[in-house]
Amino acid sequence: MRIPLSCLISLVLLGICYVPQPVSAERILFNAQQKAQLQRVRTIFAKTVTLTEKGMVDPILIQKAVSDRLTATGFAVVTAGNEPHDVVLKVRCDERKPWGGVRKSDGEMQQPGAPSRNWKGPACQLSYFFDGRKGPWQYEVRTTFDNAWEASRANGHGDAGQFALKHLGQALRDSDFPLDLAAEWKQAKRLSSLLTDPQTDKAVKLKILSLAGHVPGDTMLQALQQIRTQADFAVPATVALGFMGEPAIPTLMDLLADPLVDIQAAAAQALGEIGAHSGNIEILPPLLAKMEAPDVHLRVQTEIVRAIGKTPDLRSLEPLERFALKVWTARSDDPLMQELREAVDWSMWQINPTAHTDE
Repeated sequence: MRIPLSCLISLVLLGICYVPQPVSAERILFNAQQKAQLQRVRTIFAKTVTLTEKGMVDPILIQKAVSDRLTATGFAVVTAGNEPHDVVLKVRCDERKPWGGVRKSDGEMQQPGAPSRNWKGPACQLSYFFDGRKGPWQYEVRTTFDNAWEASRANGHGDAGQFALKHLGQALRDSDFPLDLAAEWKQAKRLSSLLTDPQTDKAVKLKILSLAGHVPGDTMLQALQQIRTQADFAVPATVALGFMGEPAIPTLMDLLADPLVDIQAAAAQALGEIGAHSGNIEILPPLLAKMEAPDVHLRVQTEIVRAIGKTPDLRSLEPLERFALKVWTARSDDPLMQELREAVDWSMWQINPTAHTDE
């Protein structure tokens, strides 16, 4: 880029010169129409490249692993660019990863599977292209060893490159990248269907529950309400309801009275999440009443107090101060009691930082 003469003069006179920098492709946001199209993506062109120290090699092993994972999630996969497809998934696997990790200037976008700045061992880097643009999503799959040559020799394998690719293929099969992609594209219907399908693996369902906050709305809300009746998923599904916003409040209020302590605590945690993002103070009276009710478990009280602090309202301060006096004067060295005391102090500070000190 040529620097204008006026800018050079400014460099001399002021010591300051602003030269516009090109916008990173990773920062480009898709418009509303493109986002709607991504929600409907079904067919993916999996473009795979595999490189070892000997150069480019046949990608069939990686290609099959990627295709199998995507089809297991309900996507259709093509492996030739001239076949009809909705999006391109680029997968590059290296015996020794070139530098390509997340930079600090990228806002520390450390989503699950984000590239590591320090990893130099075998790795597959995944990204997608839609409508001629690179999406903001990045994913990296790594082996458990960082030196393919040493690992291959230790395992009696003569070809370090093929040894690394074999293990990268297995790492891809074990990874959740298709679920993360579906969450990135806001495919609530796909994720909800997998979540409620009796044939879906338990680990996959737990992963989807952790991603539920990426796809809030009626579709996911209904799926969460359905799956929370199953014992294995009751607690994480209840927590995930907190990312569904105000429509989940009635269900969560009912769950505060659930006979299980874990469910009560999860419901209080979820209500705190809703309060923090919506500012809906209507959740506070039931929470304050439950906080001071007799025979409430310390864990539940702690989550309730935190939820109150996440929904700041000065009217909560007086009940919290009364409750603080009670818990701080209680003769108990139970770690749960200490956690509750700290939660009370934190919540009072959140509501009014000037009303409470350590003195």
